[in-house]
Amino acid sequence: MQRIWYMAKRYPLIFPALIIILFWFFIATFGPSLMPFSYTAMDMDHQMTAPGVGEHLMGTDSLGRDIWSRIVYGSRSILTIALLTSLFSSLAGVILGFTAGYFGGRIDALFLRVMDIMMAIPPLVLSMVVLGVLGNSNILTLTLIVSIAYTPATARVARGTLLSCKNIEYVDAARLRGESHLYIMFREILPNTMGPIIVEITARFAYSIMMVASLGFLGVGLQPPTPDWGMMVIENKTIIKAAPWAVLYPSLAIASLVIAVSVFSDFLSKVVIRDQ
Repeated sequence: MQRIWYMAKRYPLIFPALIIILFWFFIATFGPSLMPFSYTAMDMDHQMTAPGVGEHLMGTDSLGRDIWSRIVYGSRSILTIALLTSLFSSLAGVILGFTAGYFGGRIDALFLRVMDIMMAIPPLVLSMVVLGVLGNSNILTLTLIVSIAYTPATARVARGTLLSCKNIEYVDAARLRGESHLYIMFREILPNTMGPIIVEITARFAYSIMMVASLGFLGVGLQPPTPDWGMMVIENKTIIKAAPWAVLYPSLAIASLVIAVSVFSDFLSKVVIRDQ
């Protein structure tokens, strides 16, 4: 704990990053109960109202919808998908990477070929193709598709961490005791490789936020009336000169969260490297 505090003082960006992350999690959890407007409520008498005018903190869009309310409700979906995606892709990646690295041979060779093929396709392109075929995006399908797209990179990291300690003494001792392969992989090796894996989970979280926002911007993410930060940007691009706040605020929401999570991930990587 003292080492973490020492590193935090040497890396001052971590404090504002944590504040931003906690702010968005607080907004996603409690914000909707405090909002005076529904995210679908349209007020045609107050279209493109400037920020701070009347009860609209961040103004309204071309349909008179309150931008702050839509950002608050949109934070729920983007954080939910990003969290589930980072967890699912990391879980699948650890299982695949550990299995391939532990048993080696043909299993490892097949794993490497399949992962190379999957990683040759950019995750955004893969997600767009699958979502275009499905034609109906919701939180479940987005989580599943983005998780699959990010699993190869996580599996590669997991395989590398396992190979780094596969033949260490405590692993050999477990083999001599007659422990099962599952026990050795997940009770002996996994606890000693959690540092890099946790860093990978936080990195995937940041990537997932960008992915979900990008898919929404391209029109294949969450569908109306569910608010989506990326979709809010593309919806209001035609009124950017008349109401720039309608594009600015969701863009700032995406940027602040992605940068904060990236800073946090970078800090974790420095702590892990120092511990090692």
